[in-house]
Amino acid sequence: MEHVRREIRLREAFDAREFARAFGTFRELYKVAPERATCAPDVFARCCVLFATASATHRHSTQLRFEGVPLGAAILAPGTLAMEGEVDETEMGDW
Repeated sequence: MEHVRREIRLREAFDAREFARAFGTFRELYKVAPERATCAPDVFARCCVLFATASATHRHSTQLRFEGVPLGAAILAPGTLAMEGEVDETEMGDW
């Protein structure tokens, strides 16, 4: 197993479809879902607006989920989404 990380820059006012597309690039590249994702504070705040349920206390939380994968806030460059996971080298796509 190999630990992998993929960082993507998102525009300031990204929408749900753009986020899902960026998130999907990890699956396309490594053939598995990420185990966790960290977001710059601006990206995390936007994800809360787009994906948190009305009953969620996301403004006071440091974690949210997207497609079952935990999204956490972290100190990253503005607009950055970083996804990480473990990949079997024999299963990942050709580079």
